[in-house]
Amino acid sequence: MGTSERASSDEEPPGSKPRVIVICGPTATGKTAAGIALARALGGEIISADSMQVYRRMDIGTAKPTAAERAAATHHLIDVVDPDEPFDAARYAALARAKVLELHRRGAVPIIVGGTGLYIKALLHGLFRSDAGDPAVRRRLAAEAEARGIRELHARLAACDPESARRLHPNDTARILRALEVFEVTGRPISGFHREHRFAEAPFDALQIGLHLDRDVLYERIECRVDAMLAAGLEDEVRGLLAAGYGPQLKSMQSIGYSHAAAWLTERIGRDEAVRTLKRDTRRFAKRQMTWFRADSQIVWRRPDRISEIGRQARGYLLRPTPDPSESPVAG
Repeated sequence: MGTSERASSDEEPPGSKPRVIVICGPTATGKTAAGIALARALGGEIISADSMQVYRRMDIGTAKPTAAERAAATHHLIDVVDPDEPFDAARYAALARAKVLELHRRGAVPIIVGGTGLYIKALLHGLFRSDAGDPAVRRRLAAEAEARGIRELHARLAACDPESARRLHPNDTARILRALEVFEVTGRPISGFHREHRFAEAPFDALQIGLHLDRDVLYERIECRVDAMLAAGLEDEVRGLLAAGYGPQLKSMQSIGYSHAAAWLTERIGRDEAVRTLKRDTRRFAKRQMTWFRADSQIVWRRPDRISEIGRQARGYLLRPTPDPSESPVAG
């Protein structure tokens, strides 16, 4: 659909929220291809929602869109910072919101594409900020994690806040400690605070489309993707990063793919073991992504090969009249 079929921003009622389309889901489900197809059909531009594609020099291991893919559709929020620069969901939300508003003013459809659920949540709803905290509790929990291991504290979290425990990886030390701290200080699970906040801030009207595949198909695609990354030169990419001074201790270098390649390049593990654990950890990562996205009832699920169906749904969403608040029924 061309931009002429879409109501321009000048025709929208004052105060109406910009409309965005989100393409999300686990790794290797075809989000990039779907996003490009929608951008070309709807007169849109893509805003990446990938916590790794923001890093320059990290291309192969992040499955960053190729030069041809970027030529097919304009992409934003890729190659934003160097691998040793700090970047988080709050900074992403600020940059992405500014870009959405810019595209809205230009009459381009903002299409958010990525698998980092926290970034998408931060963009659409803002981030939960709780003042609940106690430095003494925080230090004690950190000491317990050091002495007993974080998995024991994850089990403790499962007893008092099973929702958060299911969402968090057992090795996610920072978030497990934070969830336990909030529970000890307030007597309430942090997941309850998250639910209360979820719709407190919604600057955009969003159509969220999640891509899903049968598990066996997804796992096969993950295996193929890892093999393709290795064939494309992941080892040389990581070797170059290490040589440039980007060490394994960096947050960016601790991610899937880069940590595995760095481990074998620094001879901590063998290459075969690195490849095996890389495939295993990518499958586990995809499972965690699916758990995150499945918890969002606003996401409509589609198969990636149904791009025509996805396009029709997106077109209908963009052409949908904006409700007139004056016509809303008044309770009496």
